[in-house]
Amino acid sequence: MPVTRSARVVASLLLPILLLALIATTQAPAEDFWFAAISDTHMRDEVACEIVGEAVASMNADPRIALSLWLGDITDRSTEPEFILSKQVLTGLQRPWHPVRGNHDLKDGLFEQYFGPQNRRVEHEGWVFLLIDTNGPKETLISPGTMAWLRAQVATIAPDTPVVLAAHHPLLLGGLIPLAGAPEILALFDGHNLKAVLAGHLHANMEHVRQNTLFTVNACCATTRANIDHDSRRGYRLFHCRDGALTTEFVTVREIPEG
Repeated sequence: MPVTRSARVVASLLLPILLLALIATTQAPAEDFWFAAISDTHMRDEVACEIVGEAVASMNADPRIALSLWLGDITDRSTEPEFILSKQVLTGLQRPWHPVRGNHDLKDGLFEQYFGPQNRRVEHEGWVFLLIDTNGPKETLISPGTMAWLRAQVATIAPDTPVVLAAHHPLLLGGLIPLAGAPEILALFDGHNLKAVLAGHLHANMEHVRQNTLFTVNACCATTRANIDHDSRRGYRLFHCRDGALTTEFVTVREIPEG
């Protein structure tokens, strides 16, 4: 039976609608996940590991947390017994965890021996996490090798992909004042969707938004050290990634009043 003109018209009208419906059903679902970031645990001995074990148990008990970032100063004096103890505590995590080196984790290549590479890339639900080592020369913050690694990673990331940059040292002090080398690091992300820059080191809870990027610093999670702002809370940050947006809150593991 020949196709009538009216049938061809109907088909031409329906085809775009059918294509749009097909595209809608094949698009990736919007992301909705949580991750934790913890820093400055300064694990020295079994007693010092206890509060970190409590943080691990808290993360394990929260089914929303898909992964955790450990933002340096994992150990206190960078000795091998401290690395052994720290590794034992962190292997208790039931979901993926990713560490970076702090200035208390530098001796004898022990970080690399027990925790792996200094720089790493992690991808989850369309987000890219870049964890970098910031124990480079004082005038550049990161080594030339780390800068080259970071530049190569950014070059492979699509402009609209959400990116989280994590390190031990904050790139901006007070949300405004850049450390040496920080402007060059941040310039690599021009034209990219840099959602957050996470850090520890200062032992204080700080949040700042600069050019649509969230900059955070963590309070410590240690009994061997205090917070510089005298905050009694020890714990970790919880981040919620949903529909391309990111929010954060602090989770208290233990309170340790000073004095």
